[in-house]
Amino acid sequence: MPYLNSVTIMGHLVTDPDLRHLASGDAVASLRIAVNYTRADDKTRKGEVFDCDLWGGWATNLTRTAKKGSLVVVDGRLAEDRWVDAKTNQTRSRVKIVARRAFHVVAQYAEPRDTGEQGPGEAQTAPEPGEARAPSPF
Repeated sequence: MPYLNSVTIMGHLVTDPDLRHLASGDAVASLRIAVNYTRADDKTRKGEVFDCDLWGGWATNLTRTAKKGSLVVVDGRLAEDRWVDAKTNQTRSRVKIVARRAFHVVAQYAEPRDTGEQGPGEAQTAPEPGEARAPSPF
């Protein structure tokens, strides 16, 4: 029986990406991504934060432009880390995203935020039906 382990999320970086290089020379960036949603039944806003590891050139490229608060799209798979807590001797685990790729969504694609200031791309409005659109990054 075939299995599927795939996840794609879009959200805002909670912290600046943490880029490091392993002894092998491989680049890896650790990301924390907040994904918000509104519950349909009571209209309350909720959110989740996901840890993500991004490898290689994707890690290097994303950390050049994306900072805390940047809107990003991550595509990858779920992975479980397991370890034994040294203080309690309990087995611990967490699920994270191991990204295949990630994109920094630039201002022209991001929804405007009400900050009181006009930033790049915030004055743009959605095109009318039939109008030319900017190409999608996907």
